[in-house]
Amino acid sequence: MLRHLRHRQILVAAAAATTLAGSLAGCGGSSSSGSTGSDTPSASSAPDGSSSSAISVPSSALITPGKLTVCSDISSPPLEFYTSSNVPTGSDVDLGDAMAAKMGLTAVWANTAFNGIIPALQAKRCDVIMSQLYIKPAREKVVDFVPYMYSGSTFIVKKTGGLTLTKPSDLCRKKAAAETGTTVVGFLTTQSAACQKAGKAAIDIRQFSTDPAALQQLKIGLVDAYGTTVETAAYDIKQNAGQFVMAGKPFNRIKVGAATTKNNTALHDALTKALSAIHRDGQYQKVMTKWGLTSDILPLS
Repeated sequence: MLRHLRHRQILVAAAAATTLAGSLAGCGGSSSSGSTGSDTPSASSAPDGSSSSAISVPSSALITPGKLTVCSDISSPPLEFYTSSNVPTGSDVDLGDAMAAKMGLTAVWANTAFNGIIPALQAKRCDVIMSQLYIKPAREKVVDFVPYMYSGSTFIVKKTGGLTLTKPSDLCRKKAAAETGTTVVGFLTTQSAACQKAGKAAIDIRQFSTDPAALQQLKIGLVDAYGTTVETAAYDIKQNAGQFVMAGKPFNRIKVGAATTKNNTALHDALTKALSAIHRDGQYQKVMTKWGLTSDILPLS
């Protein structure tokens, strides 16, 4: 019972638990682009068409006044990915656009490789990260989070003739793919060591710069399993009808958050208010429903 999870060089120490359902960690994950720094402007209005704002953000809290620059690995559908017209879309994009509008800002999406996304934030290449970033202690030491949804992890395998994967040790001697820098890679590394300690062969871990690249390895039969977030796995299965199935039940349910630098309290507080505002006016629920993520809704505390 085992995932991108979403999932990125991130300062993360992946912890593997003793049971499959409670120990795997994902990415999120999330599916993602390997290019960095390519900024794509998005619409400034919220999904409901509103653009007015009562939430002020000091210009000193932003890289560019009037704009909210968002670092995101835009290759993890349904959270963030490009349309055929090369326009960012997905649940994170819709939520980020809506929150920016509540602050009277225009969201600009900076496509950033996940394994360098926190360093990019710290280097002031963006104001905030929205990229299915799991809230974990190691990350909380270096960034502040605004929690906005839940996520989980899983592995997918080929439906016909694929690996039977019901416990972590089933991965010993097998080939597994995941996106570089994700929690899934951390899990696989820890589990591989456990395989060797038990006298079994190590896991052949294949890392790729994006989720789609890792999935492709499963498609063409070069790996036995692909680990990612539950959300991305469900999307991949739907888009490739009949080819793949999840291996066991989802595991490692965890909160996902928008990340800001430790010294940017003004922006963190404004994002918190903006998230509350889109909850109250119904935009948050509409976005999560639109992308099939109602089970990941995080109620306001």
